[in-house]
Amino acid sequence: MPKKIKLNGPVIGDGSTWLYDWLGMPYISAKRLAKELDDARGDEVELYINSPGGSVFAGSEVYTILKEYAGKIVAKVTGVAASAASFFLMAADEIKMSPTSQLMIHNAATWTDGDKNAHGSNTEMLRGTDIAITNAYRLKTGKSQDELLELMNKTTWMNAQQAVEFGFADGILFDEDNALMSVTNSISGEIPPHVEEKLRDFLVNAMLKEGSVDLSSIMPGADITPILNNMDSPGQQQNYDDQFKEEEKPMDLDELKAKHPDVYQAACQEGIEQERNRIKEIDEISATIDPDLVNKAKYTEPIDAGKLAVLALKNDAGRGEAFINARQQELQENSGVKSQDNLSEEDQKKVNETAHIDAIANAINARRGGTEANK
Repeated sequence: MPKKIKLNGPVIGDGSTWLYDWLGMPYISAKRLAKELDDARGDEVELYINSPGGSVFAGSEVYTILKEYAGKIVAKVTGVAASAASFFLMAADEIKMSPTSQLMIHNAATWTDGDKNAHGSNTEMLRGTDIAITNAYRLKTGKSQDELLELMNKTTWMNAQQAVEFGFADGILFDEDNALMSVTNSISGEIPPHVEEKLRDFLVNAMLKEGSVDLSSIMPGADITPILNNMDSPGQQQNYDDQFKEEEKPMDLDELKAKHPDVYQAACQEGIEQERNRIKEIDEISATIDPDLVNKAKYTEPIDAGKLAVLALKNDAGRGEAFINARQQELQENSGVKSQDNLSEEDQKKVNETAHIDAIANAINARRGGTEANK
């Protein structure tokens, strides 16, 4: 079982430990840590770190002692690892952040007293110290010296996700499924990717079954080829349906509107636009079609313009047949004309063709306001 070592409080030199001991305050020092590691005798060690930092040189000593330890070291940041604590942390073989913890890196600082030469000397010392600190960060993160100096110059605070993203940590405690990493830096209410994927597949499946919505206008970047392929196979489609029955409870419109208003609004807008286009296309061909058929196609039994045109042709054909029958009856009743029953087969065919043509022409001309032809 790993030995647990708690590193809380500021990083201080060994010469100052007596004061902290006397005051009963927690601290981190190289001498205390060395004793803890000696007791571990090369076994795995777990460090629990919560420190605001402190002395750069004391932190450097702690870093070196940790690096020289023969056993594996796992560091867990429980609160904060800032300043000097952030760079001795880099000595661990594995670094994990608590979900609520933070890590901070910044430039080294000091106080100066004396003339211009003393101030100038300290300035150069601080520049060198910053570069020295980046060495620990570079070995862990793989970032360049310039990248790290820029982060230090800005006093960069990192939450658990950012620490992992930038390479300062290897993982987040209690997050074995990387759920926190999947929403890194997401503070805008964005739908999580796995929810978006399931919602997209559900909507695509439902819309394709209805066959009435152009999906490309709602989801221009979506690849629905796999779903289309699945629908070609009844067995695959059944499996797909069963999957949704088991995993998803279909949302009604109110729930979709409440949880995903953008998707709801896009679907509504697309439906409105397609309905407008359907009515417009019907109006464009309605001049030569029975008004009753037009109204039925628009409102009571909605169909598109193509289906309405076919229906209108069938309706006109029926009227033509009725007209032919009326002409035949008229010929039989007219004593001056040979009865239809007494006509030869060729004459009867001509009569039928002429009557059919007359019926269609008269019907069309009547609707266009013209006069009947061939009477």
